[in-house]
Amino acid sequence: MINKELPEDALARHIRECLLELLIERGPGRTICVSEAAQSLSLRIGYHWHELMRPVRTVAASMVEAGTIEALQHEAVVDIRAARGPIRLRLRTLPGRRSAQLA
Repeated sequence: MINKELPEDALARHIRECLLELLIERGPGRTICVSEAAQSLSLRIGYHWHELMRPVRTVAASMVEAGTIEALQHEAVVDIRAARGPIRLRLRTLPGRRSAQLA
């Protein structure tokens, strides 16, 4: 279980930074798995990656709602809050752009 040594807002910030770093590193149009982010983050902050799966998915959902990233299952964009099972994440392709880039 995640302890309270790391405030929730700091954890969310670490998750957002990790997700964006991994997605940018992966490249335009490419995806990452939520578990990849949880595993990478676990090495940085010292939690077991299984404990980070729900917080990573929750922060990813807020990033989807903000329009920063998309959630996919079987290469189709899905509602991250309704989707069950494994999902992949990618930077959202902005209108008028040929590839996903941050604004």
